[in-house]
Amino acid sequence: MHTTTIDEAGGAALPSPRQQYLTLGGAWVAWLFDALDASIFGFVMLAIAASFAVSLGDVVSTVAWFLLATGLGGYTLGNVSDRIGRKKTILLSVLAYGTGTLLCGYAHSLGELNAYRFVVGFAVGGLWSAAASLISEVWKPEGRAKAIALMQTGWSGGNLLAAIFAWNLLDAGNPESWRTLFIYASLPAYATFVFVLLCVDESPVWLANRGFMRQNAAKASPLEIFRPPHLRPVLLALTISVLGMLGYWIILTFTPAFLQNVLHVRIDQAPVFLVWNALGAMAGYIAYGALAERIGRRKSFMVFFLGMTVMVPVFTFGAGMMPLTDGKLAFTLQNIATLGVLAALLGFFTGYFSGFGAWYSELFPTSIRSTASGFCFNFGRVGAIAGIKLVPLLIPVIGFTMTISLASVSYFLAALMVFSLKETKGAVLTSGN
Repeated sequence: MHTTTIDEAGGAALPSPRQQYLTLGGAWVAWLFDALDASIFGFVMLAIAASFAVSLGDVVSTVAWFLLATGLGGYTLGNVSDRIGRKKTILLSVLAYGTGTLLCGYAHSLGELNAYRFVVGFAVGGLWSAAASLISEVWKPEGRAKAIALMQTGWSGGNLLAAIFAWNLLDAGNPESWRTLFIYASLPAYATFVFVLLCVDESPVWLANRGFMRQNAAKASPLEIFRPPHLRPVLLALTISVLGMLGYWIILTFTPAFLQNVLHVRIDQAPVFLVWNALGAMAGYIAYGALAERIGRRKSFMVFFLGMTVMVPVFTFGAGMMPLTDGKLAFTLQNIATLGVLAALLGFFTGYFSGFGAWYSELFPTSIRSTASGFCFNFGRVGAIAGIKLVPLLIPVIGFTMTISLASVSYFLAALMVFSLKETKGAVLTSGN
């Protein structure tokens, strides 16, 4: 039996410190392997195009389906989380993204692959909705941003794992090695399912709110988030997410192809530089959490968005000016270090992702918390579809380097938009509405 303490401010029973960290650990590993399954696709787009004899633009459509699914999953499973609980939704999501990734390794056509990646995307969106609400509800206000930041390091850790998996499993001499990558990447999800099932407890705030939900069944409607007084913060938060996601998914999706096309590195060499990016991101997530506890959510977002505004063109033009040997980037220690530092700095300023969970959870009441935050965060990825579909059209016109650099525009706009939402630093999450 897990012990709890009473949070007098919130009126709900908080878990013991031990259970808080077990919950954080469960959310972290679920998000870690979620990110692994989400991000491996960027390493194999060109290989998949060759296997199915399609263009890069056709494979980008698979990414678009994935992003659409994250929005639908975040909204739908977010509402499921508000109805049946955070833990059950996390379990459903983990099982779905693991199985979807496993099936990708056996796809016989691009259409079939699209269907499996849609399942993965749906689960990716749903997991974030439930996990962010769960961690926000078991942590006190003064430590919430740091706890969410620690959970978010699982995403960069998953990106790091994806790079390591790709580095070791992809074979430049075997055009079908991408299938092995998907199969191996799916396996950790099943171990995560067991860990969450046995070691993670349900949110005490959600449990305490069940009586309110039974008496106010209409509050459980997915459409509740579009009614006053929630509509304005929902639309503003969604806009900020779209702008932040637009730039990020352009970078995440096309950086491996950028390195292969501009610097002519091999498919099994590109992941080396993404390792640096993931390490920088982990540091950025933690730094954001500490900064948000000091200066608030809005100012911290502004700092990191402006950092990305600068770092995107610094990375792309810096990489594009590196000298090539015999038409390709020599795999020397100096080149790895130079490009690696640029990638790490770019990764550092993606630390703003650790802010969405705490800020969006604090904006909305318990009855719609997972639905609203899941919709605002994950439908941001749906907005990013326009960016990734535009990239293949712009590359032949203005080049790879300039196209990727345009992502900085969305970050600058996001830095301005953050002040349209209220500051929520110190907000107490209660079982009341």
